[in-house]
Order: sequence, then structure tokens, then C-alpha cells
Amino acid sequence: MAPRDPEATKAKLLAAARREFADKGIAGARVDAIAERAGVNKQLIYYYFGTKEDLFRAILRERLATPVQMPDGPEEPADRGRRLASLAVDSLTDPDYVRLLMWEALEVGPTGTVQAEDERRERYQEMIERIRRDQAAGRVPAELDPEQVLLSRIATVLFPVAFPQLVRLVTGRDIGDPAFAEARAEHIRRTYG
Repeated sequence: MAPRDPEATKAKLLAAARREFADKGIAGARVDAIAERAGVNKQLIYYYFGTKEDLFRAILRERLATPVQMPDGPEEPADRGRRLASLAVDSLTDPDYVRLLMWEALEVGPTGTVQAEDERRERYQEMIERIRRDQAAGRVPAELDPEQVLLSRIATVLFPVAFPQLVRLVTGRDIGDPAFAEARAEHIRRTYG
């Protein structure tokens, strides 16, 4: 009999749950399906994580623990365009994060408490302050609202994964098509660079 490895078991459960929740949301995800994907007994989900909702929160916590890396110092427009293009392509190749955010939004609504709310708000405030510094340095138009600038940047990165049907209707391409990813990255580099 192989020795038990609780950390490996938790990692398998988190990976399986991430996929299940991204595909079906909290209400649609099934504990049995998560256990089957992970190749473990479903009782281990309850043992390690508690409820299905607790497991969903653990998935978000795990994903949010790795924030978007912001470069130190001022950001030149060309750097910003390249970084946003890279983030957009990453979201196309790993859409689970965007889908998890969408499910979170559906579950908590516009005023409910979200996972790691304070930490996430702080991270966004840091990004807004960076935009203000870039405005003061003339790298971003001073007349723009920094909060709206950040929301526009986030939308630029996340929109295609959040609304793949609109991408297909507008461009005739699937978000998984490398030609779409290339065209999207080029557009973002030109727009933001």
C-alpha cells in the first residue's frame, strides 16, 4: 500500500475542482465528478475543504494568490501594450480564471462579498495609483478617469473569453484559433502601445 500524501491529494482535488467549477459553476458542479476527476474518494473533499462552496472559495483563493505581475517603475506605452497583449493571449489559452470570475459574479451578484475582497481591492488600488503616476508623467492622458482606464484594460484582456460567442459572431473565429490570438495580441499592442 502506497503511503498517503495529503498535499498531493489536495492538489489533485483542486485541479479537478478548478476544471469542474470553470465548466459548470458552483450550482452545476458535482462533488462526485470532482472526486472522479481527481481519482479519490469524495469524502476527502469534505475532509480537506468542507462544503462544495468552501472548495470553490479555495479554488479562487489559489488562483488569486498569484497576482498579475506588474513591472516596477514607470510603464512606457509600448511595454503596456506588450504586457496587455501577453495577458490577453494567456487568458485565451487558459480560460478557467475568467470563467471562475464569471461564476463568482453570478453567485454573489453586484453587491455580495467576493473571495479575498480586501486583497483584491488593494491590488486594484495599486494599479489605479500606477495609472495616476503615469498620468502625472504624461504617459496616460490626464483627463481620463484612472478607474475607468483600469476597467477598460481589464475588459480588453477578459472580454473574448467571457463572451466567446460574440468573438465568433464578429470575427468568424473561435477564441481557441491561433489566428484569433495573434490578431488580438497585435490589436492590443497597437492600441495600448
